[in-house]
Amino acid sequence: MPARRRSELECFVLGLVWQVGPASPYDIRRHMQESPSTQWSASAGAIYPLVRRLQRAGLLSSEAKRDGKRRRREYRITVKGLGVLRAWIGPPIGAEAVTVAHDPLRSRARFLEALSEADRAAWFLAARAALDEVERRVNQWAAAHGALSRAARVMTRSGELDVESRRRWLEEASDAGG
Repeated sequence: MPARRRSELECFVLGLVWQVGPASPYDIRRHMQESPSTQWSASAGAIYPLVRRLQRAGLLSSEAKRDGKRRRREYRITVKGLGVLRAWIGPPIGAEAVTVAHDPLRSRARFLEALSEADRAAWFLAARAALDEVERRVNQWAAAHGALSRAARVMTRSGELDVESRRRWLEEASDAGG
């Protein structure tokens, strides 16, 4: 029976454990919550069961640790897990990765004509402020994690370029009247 295809989130978590591990589910959640990206949920309800599934599948191994009175379980990627991670990274690049970037502002902008002209103008001001916040988060992330690896610096640069292109798109959309 062929191995089941792993979700984007499962593979991303495998990558995080490989990159920052050993890591507890709490560590994984915290790392994701600090990220300026909102692509995936870092909720306890998503991450803890996912990590247990990855362990049951033999993609992660775990070890119980004690930190003072607190107990925690730390996970490491297994050889099998590293194979899954490498296959997900590619090549080949999976069809699910061939898409435009996730952009909730763009999703909302599609329906701007449902707003009054005054509300559309207010929306564009709010969207510019939202991008200012994204830029702040990208810079904060870079300061906190930029030294993690060359790949983390490249990822941060992608975030910077993303904010820049979203600002340009927003100005064009605003100039066109939404």
